Amino acid sequence: MAEKVSSIDHRLLIPRCLCCGYDGALLDGGLAEHCARCGCDLRERPARSYAEMEGFVEPAFELHGPIDETLPSPPRRTHRWLAFLAMMTIGAVTVLYLVAAALPS
Repeated sequence: MAEKVSSIDHRLLIPRCLCCGYDGALLDGGLAEHCARCGCDLRERPARSYAEMEGFVEPAFELHGPIDETLPSPPRRTHRWLAFLAMMTIGAVTVLYLVAAALPS
């Protein structure tokens, strides 16, 4: 039979990154801008505890207004595209090398 909860386990009150679940000291008590493990932007998605997400306690923060869409895109997007293009170039060079090696001299 379900009983009324009178206390909350302290582990449920530890703030965690919403992307990877990191709950270490490098979150800097809500002052960090990015997650130390996955690089998630904590200004856009602040770390929250399970108790906050489930509504057991009130959130420690309040979002004020919509996120400003005029901010430049993060450089991570550019780095991902550059990494993608580098991998495609390496793949194309590898295929060309294998084709050249397979052709008779």
